[in-house]
Amino acid sequence: MSGLQNCLGVMSGVDIYQKLKEDIITLKLKPGQMISENEIAGVYNVSRTPIKNAFLRLKGEKYIEIIPQKGSFVTLLDMKYIKDIIYMRSVLEMDMLSSIIENKLTDEVSTKLEDNLSLQKTLIESSCVNPFSYFEIDSAFHYCLFEAVGRGRMWDIIQDCQVYYSRFRILDTMITERFTGLYEEHRKIADALKNQDKQVLKEHIFNHLNGNIRILTPKIEGEFKDYFIQHL
Repeated sequence: MSGLQNCLGVMSGVDIYQKLKEDIITLKLKPGQMISENEIAGVYNVSRTPIKNAFLRLKGEKYIEIIPQKGSFVTLLDMKYIKDIIYMRSVLEMDMLSSIIENKLTDEVSTKLEDNLSLQKTLIESSCVNPFSYFEIDSAFHYCLFEAVGRGRMWDIIQDCQVYYSRFRILDTMITERFTGLYEEHRKIADALKNQDKQVLKEHIFNHLNGNIRILTPKIEGEFKDYFIQHL
């Protein structure tokens, strides 16, 4: 099965759940792909009980769907849901940035943003950029904005709602490999924040969060159409 590898030693049900979830988020297990309890039990050399428990947990979090008499499948991406998440993030992040400007950008927050941008640049300049590694650094940049105004918990709540959007972001970087472009967008956001320019920030946040839809639409409607729910 794509995305699964033989493991040395016995993994716990929690370990298996985490590995399957990571494989789904990173698209090693693709949207719509069928996954078998028996096959996974064989890969990890465990009984079906921990696999069944992992499947039920993933089902509850909408990473997989279990269809009676047919099997278990990785959930398809829902473009309507993804657009709603992007809209919500655009509103919230602009509010976070406005609050930072009103309360003045602290040296601590500025340093955290610059350190994150340095990590992005270092990763981009490496010989092989891992989309998931960049995804995590990218997410940390945005988390820093929420944390700066005491809203770190709100970011955690948003993550719980991103079952489709996280995979969409990974798909974006896997297809386009536009890591440099994303880094430059983050750079513009940080610079506009330092310059306390709300209008420029609003434009950069909107373009940054909506860019993947604009860029990926032809592929969403073409070669990757089967990854998405087809709304009537």
